[in-house]
Amino acid sequence: MQAYWRYRGKSSPHDDAGERWHLLPFHMLDVAAVMEALLDLRPIWVAGCAASQGWSVEQFRAAAVYFAILHDTGKFARSFQAILPPGCVDLVPVGRAPQYTLRHDSLGFLLWMDHLQDSLLAEVMPVANREYWDDWWRIVCGHHGQPPREGGARRLRAGDHFLSDDMDAALAFACDAAALVGSLPMPVHELDPRLGWQLAGLMVLADWIGSNQYHFPYRSQPMALADYWHEHARPAARRALAASGITACSSAPYAGADQLTRFISYLSSPTPLQHYAASVPLADGPQLFLLEDVTGAGKTEAALILAHRLMAAGLADGLYFALPTMATANQMYRRVGGVYRKLFADGERPSLVLAHSARQLVEDFALSVQSGGKPYAKDDASAGMSCNAWLADNNKKALLAQAGVGSIDQALLAALPVRHQSLRLLGLSRKVLVVDEVHGFDPYVRTLLAGLLRWHAAQGGSAVLLSATVPEQIKRELLNAYRQGLAQPGLSQAFLPDYPLASHLSASAFHQQPCETRREVKRKVRVAHLHDEQAVIERIIQQAHTGRCVCWVRNTVDDARRAFDLLRDAIPADRLHLFHSRYAMGHRLEIEDKVLDALGKHSDAATRAGRVLIGTQVLEQSLDFDVDVMVSDLAPIDLLIQRAGRLQRHARQADGQPWPDDASSAQRVEQRPEPVFYLYGPEPDEEAKADWYGRLFPGAQYVYPDSAKLWQTQQALLAAGGIVSPGEIGEAGAVRQLVEAVYGGASERETPAELQAAANQCWGEAMSQRSMALFNGLDWEKGYCEDSSKHWVEDSDVATRLADETRLVYLAVADGEALRPLFPSGDPRLQWPLSALRVDANKLKDIAPAWRQRFKLMLDRLAQEQPWLSEYDLVLPLLAGEEAGAWMGQGVDIRGREVAVKYSLELGLQWLAVKNES
Repeated sequence: MQAYWRYRGKSSPHDDAGERWHLLPFHMLDVAAVMEALLDLRPIWVAGCAASQGWSVEQFRAAAVYFAILHDTGKFARSFQAILPPGCVDLVPVGRAPQYTLRHDSLGFLLWMDHLQDSLLAEVMPVANREYWDDWWRIVCGHHGQPPREGGARRLRAGDHFLSDDMDAALAFACDAAALVGSLPMPVHELDPRLGWQLAGLMVLADWIGSNQYHFPYRSQPMALADYWHEHARPAARRALAASGITACSSAPYAGADQLTRFISYLSSPTPLQHYAASVPLADGPQLFLLEDVTGAGKTEAALILAHRLMAAGLADGLYFALPTMATANQMYRRVGGVYRKLFADGERPSLVLAHSARQLVEDFALSVQSGGKPYAKDDASAGMSCNAWLADNNKKALLAQAGVGSIDQALLAALPVRHQSLRLLGLSRKVLVVDEVHGFDPYVRTLLAGLLRWHAAQGGSAVLLSATVPEQIKRELLNAYRQGLAQPGLSQAFLPDYPLASHLSASAFHQQPCETRREVKRKVRVAHLHDEQAVIERIIQQAHTGRCVCWVRNTVDDARRAFDLLRDAIPADRLHLFHSRYAMGHRLEIEDKVLDALGKHSDAATRAGRVLIGTQVLEQSLDFDVDVMVSDLAPIDLLIQRAGRLQRHARQADGQPWPDDASSAQRVEQRPEPVFYLYGPEPDEEAKADWYGRLFPGAQYVYPDSAKLWQTQQALLAAGGIVSPGEIGEAGAVRQLVEAVYGGASERETPAELQAAANQCWGEAMSQRSMALFNGLDWEKGYCEDSSKHWVEDSDVATRLADETRLVYLAVADGEALRPLFPSGDPRLQWPLSALRVDANKLKDIAPAWRQRFKLMLDRLAQEQPWLSEYDLVLPLLAGEEAGAWMGQGVDIRGREVAVKYSLELGLQWLAVKNES
């Protein structure tokens, strides 16, 4: 019997579920069989990879499957075997085992470099440039989500972790396993970095699925490798993949521009932008569309039409909607959920996943993994644990679905040095990447997005960018990034000033097409300026008491809560709503439903009468509600245009009643009084000082620090008197005119000196943000290796935004002797995701020490039952407060100071006090 049969790949501390361990050769074959099955799902990609290497498809498959077999070679290390639960005399003894100080994935690469290299090159692998096969080893040894460590300046040695017997056993297995795939091909070209990054993602996925004990039951008795490979591993891999939901789905044929109702039932009268999307000629390869139109013009449907056409043309296999916030992702899910199946052929079962989707992407797989396995050691989670941690966050899971809807953050992490980055990149490949509200990203996010677009184009992916309007500078930056990914020079031609505008970019051409917009969203909104908070409160109360519905968008959560409190006595509780980002996901969804029921497109006059909605920026994007009166704090012009788009968004009768379904398009004319947009801000001041904005908005000045842009926004609206959507070229108040007046330097008014100084500082900070994004981003050209970044980290340790809300926190209520999720969903698989929210890690870094000690037994029990919850994220225990619907907790901030945390159904998460300020 070969010595490699004495090593374990998987092991359980319990003996009540059949076999207690799975021999290492079996596990390595399991994962390789899944890799083989995954390659079967990607014939176009496999053919492209083979061509890039100068190989046949069969040769490329042989190489990919063979290296997948070798992915866990590091587990031959005696140091790894020693950390598994006790075995038996038939296994290798661990009494002389070295200490386990290097993770097993890195141990595999170390073994190749120090021991396997010369022998395998002589016996199995064609002689080639050594670095060529090094790259393949890095890819498969990175199966835990990041490249293996290579030691840097301090040379690592295999002999510090492996005994000589271990090295010999690993070599024997690698030689014997080669017979299962045939001879490896001779390299013709250097390994394409694009191939390496995606193959690394497939390796992670293969390891997850191949670690599923339900489909790959533990076997502790040896058998011939070929028998196990053909009779067990390969059939099980096909079953596991079929159960996983990660399967190929054929695209539906495109019915044509005159048959859109067969795709989206309500598009009997498509808007001009939707008609463009349905009829514009497509390019042959990867391409990008930038659609600029007013709020309510049907950009989402236009993006879906383009995605449908690209998929039908064989240029994509699915789509991913990347939204600015989770609130916008929630709403997009509602819209995409109704049509996504029509993107695929009849009989197919594509998966649609959102951050809170009730549909599990891999139902059987997730259930069978159960607890997700135990961590082998610190910083070495099992494949099952990593998989369950991923599946628990459906926002990540959405990347693997055929149709995914999630936040932009998960897509951006594909371009950053974080664990499982390659899995995200794999999920986006061959998908149409749709990015909404591209105008609203700060320089840091925009730079990361540019990097993602560049790599998406290089991988052959198409993209659709959506926005109300994009300043020329930003437009050129994003389009040129995509052009760079296509190996094309930057654009030299000028952008048309027309609005609305559709732009189409491919490797061969760049076209711009001015569009009309639909009659219902053509309008002029008068802007009235208010400068006293009490005057705003009185105006809202007066309008509500006349039966009109009102929305006030505030720039900070604290300001929104204060406004809500000021209105309590005047507005009935059942007519006053508060909405912001600091609610657990389940409660956010409930509030969204209430807002849409009360103020959505189909709400009636009686339901709407006298309602007041107070919220933050989450209201301005993709939440399809409609109010009679809109109030907003002063914010940058592009955001105010978005907010104004929720004012009389849907044509109604004079009393606010929606038009009946049988009303003709000619009848569906807005009959409510003239729309007025009330803008709350400081008094206009030609000689404004540095604190001009901050005096009125002490919190919001940190949200929008460029007070010069805010001053220019106010001046532009004062001069125009209103917002004209879309407006004509050169027309005062036209959307494009307003945006360029603020962002394009078109204003005739000179910014006050002190505000210009603030603007200069913001420009410097923007350059710093851009530099930080470039520093944080991956060096794609170096391929999948540790040297592609100097700081590989967990995804919770790198910023996709230089702002708050970067830590995922699960809210847990102490109930008897256990911690239960705060949100009582009927589906136990959803309770924890619906009890989570993201917070600023500066404000809540960890549980307070005394609080952790108080709930230690409960936290330990939860970690045993569901270790993925706290592996990368934070579980915060809460106790019921004195008032109904409120809970209390204790944490520490980034500086280690204790903070009192309160969560209430009414107000969301609050920081009540900071102790020990000194």
